[in-house]
Amino acid sequence: MKNTIIALLFITLLLCLANLLATLGFLGGVAGGSVSYEYQALNAQQMDVIGFRTVADEEGLEVSEEGEINFPQEMVDKIAKVNLLPKTIQAVEKNGGWLFVGVTGDNHYLFRRAK
Repeated sequence: MKNTIIALLFITLLLCLANLLATLGFLGGVAGGSVSYEYQALNAQQMDVIGFRTVADEEGLEVSEEGEINFPQEMVDKIAKVNLLPKTIQAVEKNGGWLFVGVTGDNHYLFRRAK
């Protein structure tokens, strides 16, 4: 019984030490703190502009000089928010190697990339 308790304590100590070394970057590659990132925040209006332009380019629709796009009535489902948002995120990720991180409570979409 006493040997089992000592063995479990020893294993726990080894796991804690391995976790500490991994956190400091000595074990398992680069430490999380040494990689620097560049962030980009887009508000909902900017995301909509990117998404609508992406769909217009896919469908071959003209974009006026003022940025206006006339979508046909048949495309209502394609430009609905639930269908437009994934295309918009993919378009931003393709343009510059950005990675989608999350959305804030006030509808700012956060992207990051390694410097």
